[in-house]
Amino acid sequence: MYYGRIKKLLISKGELMINILQAVGSIGTFIMALLYLISVMVQIKQTKMSFIPYLAFDQITIEQEGKNLKLRNLTETDSDYVNTAFKLQNLGGGIAKNIDIKVHFNENEIVQEKHINVLPGGKYYLIPIGKNALEEFQDTVKNNGHKTNMHINISYYNQLSKKQNNIVYRVNIEEFVNLDNKDLYELTFDTIDA
Repeated sequence: MYYGRIKKLLISKGELMINILQAVGSIGTFIMALLYLISVMVQIKQTKMSFIPYLAFDQITIEQEGKNLKLRNLTETDSDYVNTAFKLQNLGGGIAKNIDIKVHFNENEIVQEKHINVLPGGKYYLIPIGKNALEEFQDTVKNNGHKTNMHINISYYNQLSKKQNNIVYRVNIEEFVNLDNKDLYELTFDTIDA
């Protein structure tokens, strides 16, 4: 009888230990599954971010030659047209679609509109610089100013989201220090909250 009680007590303690070990194992499995889910979500987010396009402009210098300005896109040398155009680059990995570009002065006077159907990542599009833009640059340089009245509004979609992205750039002109005593400037594109 005494032996039977001890045997039952040992069996119940053994079952209790097995139940505790199973509970600890279940909690550990749950924690591991949770950590795995978090790492998969982080990887998906990183993959998604690598396919988001980002549109920006090339570095452009302006040189005063007599009464005329000479523009040059510094990263492009194989085409004459790059000296009469802004080079819009897609710096992201994804495809930008339905790109609408509006060049305007004083936030309301639209001087140029362009629509680009598709711009793949790593590619560029040349936006011709109109006569009005060149006159604006000339006036800004002549008046020793730095901020032009020129804004560029770009709206586009990407293949992952249906949301429209908007970027507004203000075009500024800054002195480009050089040792040749040339009148050399750089166009800068400051982002403005849309």
